[in-house]
Amino acid sequence: MARLVPAIRFIDEGTDADAGVLGGKGAGLAALAAGGVRIPPAFVVTADGYRAAMGPDLRRAVSERLAAIPAGATGAALETHAAEVRALILEGTEGHPLAGELREACEALRALTGEETLTVAVRSSSIAEDAADQSFAGEHDSYLWVVGAEEVDRRMRECWASLVTARAVAYRRSAGAATDADADADADGDELAMAVVVQQMAPARAAGVFMTLNPVNGDRSKVMIESVWGLGEPLVSGEANPDRFLVDKITGEVVRREIADKPTQAIRDPASGRGVVIAEVDEERVATPSLEREEIAELVRIARLVERQAGAPQDCEFAVLEGAAPDNVRLLQCRPETVWSQKPRQATAPGRTAMQAVLATLTSKSPSPPAT
Repeated sequence: MARLVPAIRFIDEGTDADAGVLGGKGAGLAALAAGGVRIPPAFVVTADGYRAAMGPDLRRAVSERLAAIPAGATGAALETHAAEVRALILEGTEGHPLAGELREACEALRALTGEETLTVAVRSSSIAEDAADQSFAGEHDSYLWVVGAEEVDRRMRECWASLVTARAVAYRRSAGAATDADADADADGDELAMAVVVQQMAPARAAGVFMTLNPVNGDRSKVMIESVWGLGEPLVSGEANPDRFLVDKITGEVVRREIADKPTQAIRDPASGRGVVIAEVDEERVATPSLEREEIAELVRIARLVERQAGAPQDCEFAVLEGAAPDNVRLLQCRPETVWSQKPRQATAPGRTAMQAVLATLTSKSPSPPAT
């Protein structure tokens, strides 16, 4: 597939999973594609594209405004400062030089998907997010059911501006990026560069997340799957009570199953065709499992695959389309798990064989994390 470089790159099996270029989400998608995992077709407006659209003068102005935010600013005061910087970015990138390439990429993606009208998710992909030692999940903005190139352009610029939401500024400071990193925001390879993923919208019948360990105790011999009807955003944001399936990673056995009442679901807005609304679930499906047995089996297979490829526990989002497993399962993004994977693993006991050491590691249960 032809790639538009350096500003825009399509994701396929040959795309280099470079987080410094594609951002955390984009690099995660590239790694999935390289490993043969099914993902919706996508391209990325790279971090270099962001820098080119911003230009040195605007980046310098943003840097200066960020450096001027008082170190102790919180709450409404921090939001006021952040909103001023976001407005500066949105105004300064209107009519940016990537517009022509972006329209071409949107048309290429539309042709690739076979859709009459392009419908995509536009997701922020900061070069600092989804690193193994920190996660910016939820700190930057993403948009669902975006229709057409003009709206993609607007949402992309809003993703760029979301580098400077109050929550993102506060998170960077608490994570140690702080004011000094903000002050260097006009340097090449800066901490604040934002790539943007533009990905075919998956019309999910059900969706959710899985972790390639048990998040309760860190047990790496298990996969935890949570799912809801419709799109997964209410689950990711903590607004929905999901079904939970704890599965043995080795045997594939579902060792614990918790089926929740799911009276509502997030779906495409039927009136406008844009964005998401919350709708009622048919009564007979409220207490019905949102995943079939074959779909759970496919998710566990994928979980083993992505963990093996990454060499560390992973936290992934998925969508399940209409149709039969395994062809109806899509991964939307994948990132390193950042809690249990940072804990030191126990040394191998003397006298164990290599296989015994592996099995002991897979079946051991780590102590619960300390209360915070």
